[in-house]
Amino acid sequence: MCLISKLSNTPKNEMNQNKKAKTSSLSVYNYTDYRKFLVDYFEYRRKRNEEISLRKVCAAIGMNSAGHLSYILKGKTNVSKKRAEALAKFCRLRKRESAYFVTMVQFNQTKSHSKKKTYFETLISFRMSCVYKVSSHSYKFYDRWYHSAIRALCEFVKIRDNYHQISLMLIPSIKADEVKNSLKLLSELELIKPDEEGFFRPTSKYIDTGETQAVSTSVNNFLVSMLDKAKDSLDRFPKDERIFSWITLGIDKKGYKTFVQELNAFRGRIAELLEQSGAERVYQLNIQLFPLTKLESKLDSDSADKNSD
Repeated sequence: MCLISKLSNTPKNEMNQNKKAKTSSLSVYNYTDYRKFLVDYFEYRRKRNEEISLRKVCAAIGMNSAGHLSYILKGKTNVSKKRAEALAKFCRLRKRESAYFVTMVQFNQTKSHSKKKTYFETLISFRMSCVYKVSSHSYKFYDRWYHSAIRALCEFVKIRDNYHQISLMLIPSIKADEVKNSLKLLSELELIKPDEEGFFRPTSKYIDTGETQAVSTSVNNFLVSMLDKAKDSLDRFPKDERIFSWITLGIDKKGYKTFVQELNAFRGRIAELLEQSGAERVYQLNIQLFPLTKLESKLDSDSADKNSD
């Protein structure tokens, strides 16, 4: 299981190396829009008192016109694969990061639906290597529903010691001490850390529950609590603030696998949309697909077993 929120992270094998890099706090894996990454990257370098101008970038990547680069960043024209590789080098991306960046360029620029799907699946495979693995001692993250919500709030709300304010933002509200303890837990699990201004920010984009029994039990409890929240939301929120829809259908095994693939792709598209919009509120999106009937062959087998008894 993966919980998706608008966060960021880098693979463990690159994380230690990035601690030595000047650009360690900006991860290319947090983007599916290469133009937005470049704009954010240039701004990041400027904030670190580095002189970054379009002319300087052009000189480094062998491009003659700063105006042409400006058009690329504004989405008015595209960049070649060769220039994309040069941009990745300018951004000090390592081999795997560069491959992700170039794939992101191809994903953004292709007009072919089939190629876009292929590129997107490649991006997802890169991103899944950026998953934070929840070990058995980290099961407490799933003990309370609000740990996940507070973690998501850290993306766009300035949180430091304003525990009472955050407690009132949650629905239903919790105690200020619970917010304080939650932030302490998230920090201990390295799911959040203070930024340069001292405000807590998330450190990982995805969370993988792992395979330990302790975590699985906690995750099941977490899912149940979120389903309860969904049930409560029917009366708690007006229709224009929540969405409930369903479809009951018959599918075979092949169809089921196709549905799962499409749902995984949908989750990826949700992550992409998050990068293109701001945030002002935390929402919970639950996706369920489960059987309402037995297989006909299984029914025959069960009947035969009963008759033999």
